[in-house]
Amino acid sequence: MPAEIGEYILKVHGRCNLACDHCYVYEHADQSWRAKPRAMSLSVAAKAGERIAEHSRAHGLREVHVVLHGGEPLLVGVPGMRALIAALRAQMPAAVGMGLSVQTNGVLLSEEFCRLFDQFGVRIGVSLDGGRTANDRHRRYADGRSSHSEVRRGLALLRRPEFRHLYGGILCTVDLDNDPIDVYEALLAESPPRLNFLLPQATWANPPPRHGEVPAPYATWLGRIHARWDGDGRPVPIRLFNSMVRAARGVPSDSEAVGLGPVALAVVDTDGSWEQADSLKTAYESAPSTGMTVFSHSVDDVTGHPGVAARMQGYDALCEECKACPVVRPCGGGLYAHRYRPGNGFDNPSVYCADLKVLTQQVVGPRRWVGVAAGVRGVRGPAHMLTDGDFDAFAAGAGTVSGMRTLLETRLSMNRALVAAVASDGRRSDSGPVSAGWQLLTELDMSHPDEIAEVFLHPCIEPWAMRCLRADTTRLDRERAHLTGVAAAAAWRAGLDATLPLPVRDGLVHLPGVGAYRTAADGPTVMFSSARVDACADGWLEVRRLHTPHLSLAVDDLDPYRGRPDSPVTGRLPPAQWTVWRDLLARGGSEAARLVPDHAAVLRVGLQAVIPVSASITSRRGRDRGRGPSGSIYVAATNDEDLAKTLVRGFQDVKLTALLDMYEFFSEGHPPVGVTWRPEALSVREIFYELYADAALAELWCSRLALACGSEDSGPEAAAAFRLHRTRVRQATDTLASEVPLTHRGLRFITGLRGRIDGLDDGRGGAPDASPSGRPGDPLGT
Repeated sequence: MPAEIGEYILKVHGRCNLACDHCYVYEHADQSWRAKPRAMSLSVAAKAGERIAEHSRAHGLREVHVVLHGGEPLLVGVPGMRALIAALRAQMPAAVGMGLSVQTNGVLLSEEFCRLFDQFGVRIGVSLDGGRTANDRHRRYADGRSSHSEVRRGLALLRRPEFRHLYGGILCTVDLDNDPIDVYEALLAESPPRLNFLLPQATWANPPPRHGEVPAPYATWLGRIHARWDGDGRPVPIRLFNSMVRAARGVPSDSEAVGLGPVALAVVDTDGSWEQADSLKTAYESAPSTGMTVFSHSVDDVTGHPGVAARMQGYDALCEECKACPVVRPCGGGLYAHRYRPGNGFDNPSVYCADLKVLTQQVVGPRRWVGVAAGVRGVRGPAHMLTDGDFDAFAAGAGTVSGMRTLLETRLSMNRALVAAVASDGRRSDSGPVSAGWQLLTELDMSHPDEIAEVFLHPCIEPWAMRCLRADTTRLDRERAHLTGVAAAAAWRAGLDATLPLPVRDGLVHLPGVGAYRTAADGPTVMFSSARVDACADGWLEVRRLHTPHLSLAVDDLDPYRGRPDSPVTGRLPPAQWTVWRDLLARGGSEAARLVPDHAAVLRVGLQAVIPVSASITSRRGRDRGRGPSGSIYVAATNDEDLAKTLVRGFQDVKLTALLDMYEFFSEGHPPVGVTWRPEALSVREIFYELYADAALAELWCSRLALACGSEDSGPEAAAAFRLHRTRVRQATDTLASEVPLTHRGLRFITGLRGRIDGLDDGRGGAPDASPSGRPGDPLGT
């Protein structure tokens, strides 16, 4: 099947009101813009939208991103921009979310444009190269006038409270003649939510300024910013640096400039022609051309173009020199256009090769695994942040797939730091086996980062590490020895043979997330080879997995760290019981996807495991109900269990735990607060958990109510349940807003939930039901 493309650039205007002398569109090798229309027509925009929608349906994409670009896109004017966006959106099916952004030089940005972009949810990225002197080296009008004050006026608009959520960030092109710290400080003064630095477009035929005069001058320039940014506590995400770190860990880099991930991007020019990335304009005349148009060719046709296909091949598309380079994973060969050399095309290292080698080692560095333990809980990994749009989607209840991936990356970073803290615990005594396991993990992290990430994301890694950090010295060595099992699991996933001493617990040695081996060995440890997993069927118990269109997760009834002291976790499920579990979970996942598809799409990405428990735990109220280790939920799969409800409600806890680890919503020291639906006061944290669960359950029962269509069997139950959960959301948000000092994030979160729930209709427009006492009834025990 043809490859997927999820990002599109629409050149809505082909001219610019500035005359930047470093612009790759007008000042470099490809001059095809001269023969193309000044602006994109509505027919081109509509056809582009139709092609994107067609491709999204064919590949089952739930989200695409479209960048409105130029030239200068704001030259189309407010009415023209409104018509273009409307024509584009009109083609998109409801099941496909379309994120929109615009990249502008900022001089034409106005309140009217901001109101338009607010209406359509368009994020605004602005190009600025620093203070006035730095910016005016290149970003000037054709007559030489400065554009700096007008750009800053536009940025001031984006800092206003009513438009702040539209502020996408600032893009800065590197110029060695500018002082990097002055540039960094000038950009931070504009309070951007994120920054990115762009190397000047160049090739081996037309090298960048001062190329080769001194070793790695661009790495030196960017390195000074990285050192200052790191010393400042990384006050704002910088895409280039963060992408290098992500790529080094085997996570998609979020940038076409670095990393080995495929570049799944297509461009539509003003005339409707399909083109490759704009940066290729720096190579040679018509380099981005595909010979295809939106009127004659589909997106699948575009993915078959040799140039597009090459940029989606990652490592395989690199030259031999890059493939042999030790920093190839984070570097990725640099931007594709920068590899061009007449005679052999793009089969070369980047013209910035020397700079990328130095910069990559500084940014990724040897500190990837370092965690700092501050008290019992305070182990922190690298910072991650949700985009405003992703945060607001979680605040509306469901969240987004992209936001869930950010939460997973955050948990992965946290778990890395936790494991590092365990390995370096100064209280340890006999550290030989643990040191061997740690050494293996660090080696595998460089050669098999995907497998390391898969092991470290297993939900039971965190409770094990936390138990180690809390353990007294008499139990420490026994708890820490489990690290060798973590290393063996990573080696098995990487297809490598590693022999390590694994601790024995109740006759089993454990490889977290993989399985357990039954041993008759007498002693605290047994030498175990990861190669034996597939060869010891008689003694091997695998962690079972469920793979359906709606669920992909482990059902872990083996891990020794899967339960809390008061959690009635089951033992190993017998085969017949596992069959029942598998069928009930599959049915519950399918029903959740049918009733609340937005929730189900995020759940499929973010829920790593369910942990079997006895039925009693799911009937509990409050903190213990279904809340397993991070990334998992406790489930009792019985014939009378509503699995769709259990999965959706439990996954709300998973998401909220991740959000509360990332953001402060309230002060942890606030005393318990009384709520109308519970006889006892609850902690503020617990009110948030119940609020978030009720919000999802209100959506679930609202869908069931709509499907019931007046059925006497299910209609009254669905109506009562929907009104119950909606009422509790309203009461919880009112209580939190009036009685608890919330942070900006906390207030934004409950406001989003309230808005979502108030938008749901019970089918009759009536007030929520209440019990005679004035409290909502709780007939469902939820």
